[in-house]
Amino acid sequence: MRDRFLRDLYRLMDSPLGAVLGAMVYGLWAFFVNRHAGLPHAALIGFTHWMMSVEITMGCVDLMRTLFWLPSRPRLGALLSVAGSLLTTYTLLISVHLYIGTPNILLTLAPGMLPTIGFAVVYSGLLLRESADPKSPACVARRAALMGTSGEPHARA
Repeated sequence: MRDRFLRDLYRLMDSPLGAVLGAMVYGLWAFFVNRHAGLPHAALIGFTHWMMSVEITMGCVDLMRTLFWLPSRPRLGALLSVAGSLLTTYTLLISVHLYIGTPNILLTLAPGMLPTIGFAVVYSGLLLRESADPKSPACVARRAALMGTSGEPHARA
């Protein structure tokens, strides 16, 4: 039962649907907290935040997978994937909100901080869990990438 739940959670976190649904909540929040700036500006802020959240979520999932497999030790990869995704996420969000003139950037981003940190930690934990099984698709793909077509390991292996 627990394994099925974790597999389904991993699948949802890896899907565009999960990104769109999660980002919709943040976009509505961004609209709500900036409504005093006027309806057109608040709508722009909410829509921009929603679109950025979808793109960041999908991009950070790929980034986290890449960063996870860079070090030779899985625990170090998990730490690197969490740190790298959070740094990327908040650099992009703050930059875009500064660019579009969001009046309350901290208030706009604050409710999403815990879920974003949670997402990064849980997703990295799921990658760590999957890497423990040498027959998992991620481990098989990683081994194939390291071995190349010649059967000899690359220099980084």
